[in-house]
Amino acid sequence: MGVSRALLAVVASALLGACTRELPDPASAGARLYRDRCSGCHLLFAPGSLTAAMWELQVDRMQPVLARGERGPLTAEERRVMLEYLQAHSTNAPQRAPGTG
Repeated sequence: MGVSRALLAVVASALLGACTRELPDPASAGARLYRDRCSGCHLLFAPGSLTAAMWELQVDRMQPVLARGERGPLTAEERRVMLEYLQAHSTNAPQRAPGTG
């Protein structure tokens, strides 16, 4: 019983840590778009919580969900901007020098 509770606590902590309100490079067009189009329905996942490939799959998976909403799916340009942002801050993004974003 104790192991199950401990495992649940670890999983819950990891999931909560993946959700964030503080985004890297928060004034960028990609961060603003991500916040604007995604935070109305769910907590934002930290861009560093997924790999670049996983972000591409996730954005594509959300298009039908967005299509059912008032604003519709992402345009090709919005998708590009959002993916560039998410992938630039993904778990497997190249490391940046301090102070460069």
